[in-house]
Amino acid sequence: MEKIVVLDSMSITNTKELVRPNIEHEWVSYESTDAKDIVERAKDATIIATNKCKITKEVIDKLPKLKFIAELATGYNNIDIDYCKQKGIAVANVQGYSTQSVAEHTLTLMLMLSRSMVATRHDMEQGKWINANCFCLTSGPIVDLKDKTLVVIGAGSIGKKIIEIAKAFSMKTLKAEHKNAVNVREGYTKFEDAIAQADFISLNCPLTKETTDLITDKEIALMKKSVFIINNARGGVINEQCLADAILNKTIAGAATDVVSVEPLAENHPYTNLLKCDNFIITPHQAWMSYASIVDLCEQFAQNIEAFCRGEMLRRIV
Repeated sequence: MEKIVVLDSMSITNTKELVRPNIEHEWVSYESTDAKDIVERAKDATIIATNKCKITKEVIDKLPKLKFIAELATGYNNIDIDYCKQKGIAVANVQGYSTQSVAEHTLTLMLMLSRSMVATRHDMEQGKWINANCFCLTSGPIVDLKDKTLVVIGAGSIGKKIIEIAKAFSMKTLKAEHKNAVNVREGYTKFEDAIAQADFISLNCPLTKETTDLITDKEIALMKKSVFIINNARGGVINEQCLADAILNKTIAGAATDVVSVEPLAENHPYTNLLKCDNFIITPHQAWMSYASIVDLCEQFAQNIEAFCRGEMLRRIV
C-alpha cells in the first residue's frame, strides 16, 4: 500500500479538495510544511505531493522509501530533478491546467495598464469625477491594443493562448527566440530585435539557469519608453531591482506582475516601493487560480499517481 504525503495543500484546498487517487493508499495531508519539517513528515512516504516545498538532494537522501513526487504545478524548479534521475525517483507535474486562466489574467493586466485603470480608480476614490466641471475625466493615457506589437517570451501553451486572444484585439504578435540563440527558428524573432519592437512584453517562460535575469538594465535599454512589461511566469526571470528602477525612472511606461522571486512579497522587496505607482500592478500569484484550473489540476494529480502505480508514463518529468 502506498503512503501519500501532501506537504503543502493550502493553495489548492482553499478552493477545492484534492482528488484522491483510486488506489489502495494511506493519505496524510498538511496545509503547509516548513523546510525543517519536510523529512519528518515524509520519512515513511512512498509518494509525496508538493507545490512549493523544496525537495533537495539532502531531503531526498533522508527519504529512503520515496518512489514518486507529484508536483502540484507545471513548474518544478523546487525539485532537484537531476538527483531524482540518479536515484530512480519518478516525477510528474500537471500541465496545461491554467492556460486559459493565465492568458486571461495577462490580457486583463495589459488592459488595466494601457487604459490607466489604476489611476482612474484612485481618482474616483478621491472624488475627482464628483467635483469635475466636465462630463468625462481622464486620469492618464488611454492606449488601444489594436495594431500594437505584443512580444511573447515563452511561446508554450500559455504563450500561444495569449497570442490567440491578442489577435482578437487586432494586435501584432511576435514570438521571441531564446536569448543568445545562434539560430532563429521559423516563426520566431531574434530576442533583441523582438523586445526593441515591443509595445507590450509578456513573460511566460519557465525559470531556469538560462532564463534567470532574462530582463535586466541591458535589455530594458533596448526597449521603447512606451513599453509595458507583464510577468506571469516566475519572479526571477526579471531582475526585480532593474524593473523597479525602470518604473521609478520612467524608463518604461509601466509593468504588471503576478509573481516575485520570493513569495509572499517581503517588506524589503524592490516592488514595495512601487505599490502606490499608477503604472505598476502586482497581484498575489493568482493568475492560475480560476476554479476551472484548480479542478483540472486536482484531476491530473490523481491521474498521475494512478498511472505511476500502473507502471505507465503520464506527464513524467523523470
